[in-house]
Amino acid sequence: MSKSPLGVLILHGFTASLDCVSGIDEGVAPLGIPTRMPVLRGHEAGSPEALRGVRWSDWVADAESALQELRGEADQVVIVGHSMGTLVATMLAADHAEEAFVDSVVLAAPAVQLASPLAPGNRFSFMIPAMKWVLRKWDMPPNYADESLAQYDTNYPWAPMDAVMEILQFSAIARRRLPELKLPALIIQSRNDTTVAPESAQIVCDELATPPEHKRIQWFERTEHEMFRDCERDEVIEAVVDFIRERLAAVSNASRIGKPAARGEGR
Repeated sequence: MSKSPLGVLILHGFTASLDCVSGIDEGVAPLGIPTRMPVLRGHEAGSPEALRGVRWSDWVADAESALQELRGEADQVVIVGHSMGTLVATMLAADHAEEAFVDSVVLAAPAVQLASPLAPGNRFSFMIPAMKWVLRKWDMPPNYADESLAQYDTNYPWAPMDAVMEILQFSAIARRRLPELKLPALIIQSRNDTTVAPESAQIVCDELATPPEHKRIQWFERTEHEMFRDCERDEVIEAVVDFIRERLAAVSNASRIGKPAARGEGR
């Protein structure tokens, strides 16, 4: 069986269920290309307790396994991540930077700068190590601009503090690898996001080594952090699918003429 010219790896966020990104999979389906949407370690286990002891490297390893599965079905892959999933996407793209297999990335609400005053780089970040010993969990309330949608949320309502510490550390580690990425990138961010600081989008765009003409930010004005389930859901998913459609056309055209797709071709 011949391989598809392109596949899509879809990565969910911290404490999130697959519901937070399943709309992407549905949107890509009409393109007829293979996808993978793995559950990252500690998630969808019935209780946030499953996150205790999980390391950021476990999330990357789970995503890497799904990426390798796609290698058997697709010549190249677009990696789409939401929130923590963008950190995993960054690590995978950097790890495979010398290969042509990872074609491009979509980074939605990239979690390199969190909005919490306790996050690294923010005013009260010095308090985090002490809070690990005071608190055993951190509340994670659903974030929707359309508050009526919160009743359908299936994410964990809280996270163990050691897992919170892990995601904060992971944010800094993944950010340091952004300059290793030279591939086409779509960055999606809402100005109304209260979980990821909106300036994260510009940070990522500036620090990627991708040529300026092959990276862009697509802004949304109303949606909260759960952008693939919130009030602008259809528009956000359409933005992702349009980018994937562009990349599919580029790699398919390159395959027909017998050469690898140029990074940025079709943009």
